[in-house]
Amino acid sequence: MWNGFFSHLPMKFQIISNNMNPRNILFPCLGFAAGAVAQDEQRPNVIFLMADDLGYGDLSCYGATRVSTPNVDSIARNGIRFTDCHAVASTSTPSRYSVLTGEYCFRRHGTDIAAGNAGMIIKPEQYTVADLFRNAGYRTAAIGKWHLGLGSEGGKQDWNAELDWTPRDIGFDYHYLMAATADRVPCVFIEQGRVANHDPSAPIYVSYEKNFDGEPTGANNPELLTKQKSSHGHNNSIVNGIGRIGFMKGGGKALWRDEDLADSIIAKSINFMAENKENPFFMYLCTNDIHVPRYPADRFRGQSPMGLRGDAILQFDYTVGRIATALDSLGIADNTLLIITSDNGPVLDDGYQDKAATLVGTHKPAGPWRGGKYSAFEAGTAVPFIVNWPARIKEGKVSEALISHIDDIATFAALIGAEVPLGAAYDSQNHLSTWLGEDETDRDFVVEMAQARGLSYRTKDWKYIEPMPGNAKQSQTGIETGYSSSPQLYNIAKSKYESSNVYSSQRAVANELAQKLTDLRQPLVSGDTCFWYHLLTPGRGPRYATSTGAGKGMTGKTSPDGKKSQWKFVLRTDGNYDIVNRADASFIVPNAVQIPALQIKTSATSPSNGWTLTTNGNMSCLYAVVSGKAQLNQAEQSNSWKILNWGDGTNTTDVGCRYAVHLADAESTTTSGIDLPETSSDEIAVRDNHFVNKISGKTVEIFTVDGRRVPAQTGHRLRGVYILCDARKISKVVYP
Repeated sequence: MWNGFFSHLPMKFQIISNNMNPRNILFPCLGFAAGAVAQDEQRPNVIFLMADDLGYGDLSCYGATRVSTPNVDSIARNGIRFTDCHAVASTSTPSRYSVLTGEYCFRRHGTDIAAGNAGMIIKPEQYTVADLFRNAGYRTAAIGKWHLGLGSEGGKQDWNAELDWTPRDIGFDYHYLMAATADRVPCVFIEQGRVANHDPSAPIYVSYEKNFDGEPTGANNPELLTKQKSSHGHNNSIVNGIGRIGFMKGGGKALWRDEDLADSIIAKSINFMAENKENPFFMYLCTNDIHVPRYPADRFRGQSPMGLRGDAILQFDYTVGRIATALDSLGIADNTLLIITSDNGPVLDDGYQDKAATLVGTHKPAGPWRGGKYSAFEAGTAVPFIVNWPARIKEGKVSEALISHIDDIATFAALIGAEVPLGAAYDSQNHLSTWLGEDETDRDFVVEMAQARGLSYRTKDWKYIEPMPGNAKQSQTGIETGYSSSPQLYNIAKSKYESSNVYSSQRAVANELAQKLTDLRQPLVSGDTCFWYHLLTPGRGPRYATSTGAGKGMTGKTSPDGKKSQWKFVLRTDGNYDIVNRADASFIVPNAVQIPALQIKTSATSPSNGWTLTTNGNMSCLYAVVSGKAQLNQAEQSNSWKILNWGDGTNTTDVGCRYAVHLADAESTTTSGIDLPETSSDEIAVRDNHFVNKISGKTVEIFTVDGRRVPAQTGHRLRGVYILCDARKISKVVYP
């Protein structure tokens, strides 16, 4: 019906291609800059204060009775206290990755719990919340717990020199960080790329493979564990009378004392605020409380009936009080937006004999939720979330809105009137009005990643947990994991505790949520906007799929080779993908199935069959890239690491043959100047495999801006600008 209609569009309708750098090109379709702060209004300072392993029920304003947190309670009483906020993951590293990048951690391989000598997980070319603020004229700082790696290569850092990759490379003007975590070596702070108080007489060496000659360990020298003894693990090098994970030698005067950690973090935070009281600033402030080893300052130990864990909660509350008092004394409290939250849920016995499990009594660290840290159940990601901004929030309230940490970049962009670059933070949504308590609009869904890298899909009323490997209960921590080989569905509206799996009786609901999770995992489709990805096999090298030219065989390289290693996914009319190379516009062509397999080649034209990407919780969110019986795999024995089609299911269970799909760059073809009215994407639905205008009820057709018809069964994957044809009326429709 609409063949050739594009030839009748006005001459203004032109497609302009621009190569875009994610750090300085704007994403016009997402509308992140909502103009929350007028140009003549002073922009607020922003402090994102993240506790470590603080449970939903660990604060008295969230119902705790065996511990009192008056400073946090005061902040909550005069702000917005949320009862249904979720971290993106139930462990530290992936949770923090998503906070800083606005990208779901499951999309990025290597976001599991990081070793103390891990290389920096967020790469310099990635966009972060710190970039957002710094580009808007803010001073930025990261202070306290980090746990996102340092240096360009894991295990190769020279801790006695300046590190080559640091938070300065991802938008932070200043940083004062624990090099890893409190229970991992090296037990030193890093300030502006160097070990703070470095002691040349005691050079630092770190290994996560073997001990250094002559160095004591918790396993061999338990008599030296004078402050904390291990309950499981945590018995490698001994620092400050406490066993750690990993081995280190040296440090001298640079080594921290656990009882001084909070005071050090407080001092550096207050100093940064004082230095920037005349300028807008963003501070990513991460306390060590309540993470193990729990050994707070002398003045807090013994103050709680719950032992050291309770004492650590008191120390956290003290930290909040010191920050609030400093804001007042500096005269900047009124126009500072302060957020208090936690990276994940609680755990009691996490490796040390601190009696947290025996002294907990009637206290419920997870509040009404089931599970805890590491878990797929709600307590793994259900966290406190308090927003305080005296200049804007005049009256305290409690909000039951469903919200997620993933939205901080988009929401902060709206707050300060900034814009987010093309392709950056594409999982982040603007929920500023909800965060400021102006309404209680729920997020449509939140995604939660468990330690096993399986996912849950949570709506306001329902929680779907996909099958994932692992034991139902951790033997060492005693936490219920929620891991199961079968799907689970819980009616959260009836019971927050996830006590009754209704998957069998509510199969339609479960299937709908499972499909939404499947759709969410798919890469962004390229149309008028191109999203370029790296295809890499983490289990084999990794190796990056790389074109050698149209009609030639593909290779797997140990590092990306520019545009030759970048691919876009284009929807076909059959609902599958063409995978197209950026350098030479070649298409990956499926081979005929045979053993031994042939090398995968490319073609200058679209192949007769397209590709699909399949993943699930049992595959650690890695993809099988398949076309019928053909599969895109790599040969383990090949010296050239050629990309192969192993064919007919061979090696489909081999993790080494699975792909990660990492967004590398974005390229825009703009539609500015199109003299067409705009139809809201909210008006378009898919019914019976047809696009339908929900208002008129009539069938419509959607085309890409270069004239390709979009099949309705792929409508849920659309991103960007498209052309809508309705009863011979043409309009444009934007899918965010």
